[in-house]
Amino acid sequence: MNWHPISVPKLGPPIEPYEYAIQSGRTIYLAGQVALDNEGKIVGTTTEEQSRKAWENISTVLAAAGASVQDIVKVTYYLEDIRELKEEMKVRKEIFAGRAFPAVTAIQAAALGMPGLRLEIDVIAEIENA
Repeated sequence: MNWHPISVPKLGPPIEPYEYAIQSGRTIYLAGQVALDNEGKIVGTTTEEQSRKAWENISTVLAAAGASVQDIVKVTYYLEDIRELKEEMKVRKEIFAGRAFPAVTAIQAAALGMPGLRLEIDVIAEIENA
């Protein structure tokens, strides 16, 4: 096996059977992150608020792998309403200010994992040394 899961003790256990991230060589694949706190409760009601919490969770997962948002090369968004992508873009511009933006795909999802979730974000990062 040429890959291994990333342990993320700063986050509560995943609400389903999965790993927060898998590292394969220099590449880190994150499971989709949503606006959940460590107790599994949704943080925020707007797409912007939930985006900020999801990005906070993404940063925590990447840090556990020895990486940061600066290492992200690809982002995929799943939104309850694609028209709310502008709210998320505001947050993304802040997060990636001063560097090239990663490749992005945005998809409208018929439903997300829990009622009240506005978006889910998954990323792929590449680190210098594995």
